[in-house]
Amino acid sequence: MHGPILPGESAALIRSVPSPAPYSLTLPFPPMARNLSPELLRRIDAIEGCQGRWLVDCRELEGNYSYALRSLSEPWPYWQTDELTGKAERYWHCTADGSERNPYKLGTLQDAARYCAHTGWQARLLFVADRLNDDCSWPGGYNAPSIYRSNARVFRDQFSKELAAGADGDADGVALDVRYLTDDMLETLQALENYPLISEDDHSELELELQDEAWDSWAASDWRRAVEKAIDAVLPEDATLDGDEILDGIENIAQKLLELFHSCCEWTNTCWFEDGTDQWIDLDRVADALDLHTIRDFTGLQLLSPDQTWRTEPYPWPGAEPSPLLPVETI
Repeated sequence: MHGPILPGESAALIRSVPSPAPYSLTLPFPPMARNLSPELLRRIDAIEGCQGRWLVDCRELEGNYSYALRSLSEPWPYWQTDELTGKAERYWHCTADGSERNPYKLGTLQDAARYCAHTGWQARLLFVADRLNDDCSWPGGYNAPSIYRSNARVFRDQFSKELAAGADGDADGVALDVRYLTDDMLETLQALENYPLISEDDHSELELELQDEAWDSWAASDWRRAVEKAIDAVLPEDATLDGDEILDGIENIAQKLLELFHSCCEWTNTCWFEDGTDQWIDLDRVADALDLHTIRDFTGLQLLSPDQTWRTEPYPWPGAEPSPLLPVETI
């Protein structure tokens, strides 16, 4: 397994004549094209076809601002001594084909890497894999799909040491500094192109966690209202309590409502599913299971169906049916 290409290792970083002095805002460097090491090129080539975004991170050069995370087609900054004033002035690599002053061709990974190397890696080349991007999407602040969130947390856990050692680009999603990518990291990124999940087990665990969050956020209250409505629908007209008051009188009602919810999901064959980025379930369909028998068992109330009424006369013969209920038409 290959190790990271460290900024101080000029032989591993680039193959050229002696390196320039460390770059800073006050110490300009002349534009110079350099040949990248085969190892760095191999790492770039390994993920060049993967779904994702490449960034040239110029935050150390321009200040820690989000706009300094530049794409391959945006100008990259550099400083050069002005011939007239003798002061360091900022210029931009902005030509399409390079020039004596702007030798780096925008839009190519190799030139982006050469530019970063030429700054002494104060500018960094980062890759953000789409299927590791667990950041919210804007506008709207929508959560990333659960598969991306699962992949990101599994990747961070599996490669925590490598990320801490420098691979973490500290940008969008799981932004990766290509100099620090190991073979195992490259293999995982390539595998995501063929199958969108790193771990099905972790994704299942995450789905359950998101369902619990949805239950606490909105589903529990909506389900209680659905049960209240079902109770009110079967209460007699002269009932002294409504559905809400009846539920308040049941001990440990929150847990019992959750158990009833799971039972009704099973009876109606209704499951949670991901609606865009969040978990959702059709509570109206689940509530179809709240019939008279279910409400009677859940509340313990002696409730009658619409075609029944309470007997108001004594049993007419010995050994009659012990049930106090008779069809309406026989009363």
